Amino acid sequence: DSIKLYTEIIKKIKKDHPLYPKVKDGRGVAYERIGEWDKAEKDLLSSLDSSPDQAYVINYLAYSWIEKGLNINRSLEMLKKANELKPNDGYIIDSLGWALFKLKNYKEAKKYLEAAIMLMVSDPVVNDHYADVLWMNNKNLQARYYWKYVLSLDSTDDELRKKVKGKLLFGIKS
Repeated sequence: DSIKLYTEIIKKIKKDHPLYPKVKDGRGVAYERIGEWDKAEKDLLSSLDSSPDQAYVINYLAYSWIEKGLNINRSLEMLKKANELKPNDGYIIDSLGWALFKLKNYKEAKKYLEAAIMLMVSDPVVNDHYADVLWMNNKNLQARYYWKYVLSLDSTDDELRKKVKGKLLFGIKS
């Protein structure tokens, strides 16, 4: 339903309207949530084209690319910009660390993920990312501690619980 409303608004405003980037972002997020990534990506890029300094839109797009294994180097550069725009934002710092992790720069990734965990102590995804980077830095005991913590959090969704249980049993392969 929101996609229909966003589309109606887009038809009624010009690209230079102050709401345009917000509406394109909103529709992009809605498309992503229903699994229509191509449309989501197009809207998120359009939002950034219209207003390039939107830290949270940058983060959303870059993190989505990282999770899909796409444009990792470009995502890293975008996340550096987002981090400059919104310093000390745990979500952005986590995404920046996760991009470095995906690029196998585990030492540098640990610095960012450690900072993210200090800002977002009880976020299950951030704790899982931190545990992953600990594992890849040969800190297996500490990694298991954080994975167990992820399982203890009420906000951990079922999909993440399943993944973490597997990591507790088998660790991570590089």
